[in-house]
Amino acid sequence: MMYGIYIDPKSKLPVTRQICQQLRELIESGLLPAGIRLLPSRSLAKEWGIARNVVIEVYEQLTAEGYLEGRVGSGTYVAEGINLSPRPQMHGVSSEAGRTLQDVDHQDIINFATGVPDLKQFPRKIWGKYLKDAAETAPGEGDDYGDIYGDEGLRSAICDFLFRAKGIQCSVEHIMIVSGASEGFFLLAKSLSSNFHSLYIEDPTIDFTRDIFQMMNYNLVPVEVDSNGMNVDSLTRFETGHIALLTPSHQFPTGSLLSIQRRHKAIRFAEEANSYIIEDDYDSEFRLRGIPVPPLQTLSPSRVIYVGTFSKTLLPNLRIGFLIVPPNLSGRIAITKEKLNMHTPIIIQHALRQFILDGQLERHIHTMKKMYKKRRNLLTDRLIKAFGQEISILGDNAGMHLQVHFNRIHPCELSWSDTLSFGFRVETTNDYNLTDRKNHESIVLGYGNLSTDEIVEGVNRIHKFVSSNGNSPAL
Repeated sequence: MMYGIYIDPKSKLPVTRQICQQLRELIESGLLPAGIRLLPSRSLAKEWGIARNVVIEVYEQLTAEGYLEGRVGSGTYVAEGINLSPRPQMHGVSSEAGRTLQDVDHQDIINFATGVPDLKQFPRKIWGKYLKDAAETAPGEGDDYGDIYGDEGLRSAICDFLFRAKGIQCSVEHIMIVSGASEGFFLLAKSLSSNFHSLYIEDPTIDFTRDIFQMMNYNLVPVEVDSNGMNVDSLTRFETGHIALLTPSHQFPTGSLLSIQRRHKAIRFAEEANSYIIEDDYDSEFRLRGIPVPPLQTLSPSRVIYVGTFSKTLLPNLRIGFLIVPPNLSGRIAITKEKLNMHTPIIIQHALRQFILDGQLERHIHTMKKMYKKRRNLLTDRLIKAFGQEISILGDNAGMHLQVHFNRIHPCELSWSDTLSFGFRVETTNDYNLTDRKNHESIVLGYGNLSTDEIVEGVNRIHKFVSSNGNSPAL
């Protein structure tokens, strides 16, 4: 538990007061010493499973009391000059319910985390063989950093795979290997910053891409997402100095698909403004219903910068992805990458190249696609059995997560941050809002790394939680 803070869902005290009280004790005991920088409110909110506004309220309250101090552009710190009380011997911080932090840490929590593939199904022994072969047989450049664009053999293998899997036609010169999609987004933000200063971005959206562009001093222009993806219709054009970031094949977190009409309109806006669209295609390989949707890049290779990753198809910790870059931007991005000394390890590139050439990647995707489809079907069946007409299930056509909308429950009636005592953890669409608006809240359920037993039991726990608030019929 972050900072040893335990939020007791059964306590009569509001969450804000619980956290304030425990932080005061940590500061007064010296466990949080003067001058230490606390984590950002967004990070703590995610760790504790509560709304960010609650953490902000805690920080503001303790700042007013003198325990904390905010430093502009730097963060929130423990204030100087606080008298320390003797540090207690802590064998487990007790809650009002008589439970300890150690008890909580060992609870059987079912985490419906999003964006996590099945970590147990990755063919580790096979991958280890390719790594070993690459380490032993890599040519001389294996001891060097290699081409800034990435291994040519790997780029060629990716080109062939993209054509077979997604209908993308590109050449080796258009591909650039990066150490994960995060590095790709950073490179793009840095390379384009001399010509662009603002970003049209989906609202809600994944946090790390937003944070990257914010750190690069881009002005974020949130555009609301509905059942047809980013509402491009709300724009009349791309303003000068603006680019756009879209997840057209499977929007996160809503799961919506960008309609063809909006795809054409976004491309037309980019062409008219001499601008670009960044396409984040993070999991379209796992299209679970209907035929695969062609990437936005296929409609306009000169205006769409495609960001691909192997984090969902293989393993997140491989940290390898790629960009498909329009020719007129390729040199600029390569220069930025060279200056920042961003090279992806050659041995991993060689191993992945042979892994793809031998058909292992497509074999693994095929296996996982069938598995995820079964899990999705089980999850949706169980949800419908538990809640019936009380819910709508959205965004379940692809990927490893879906959205559950409670049709007749006002968002304030359920506190999804207080579910640990029921043995599960979920995220909500409002967790990913860029603005302070509060829509009718939906939960986002990731099932990629859950077993069938965990899915069944997880839905039972969700139903018990909702029922405890008097909002659901009995099973």
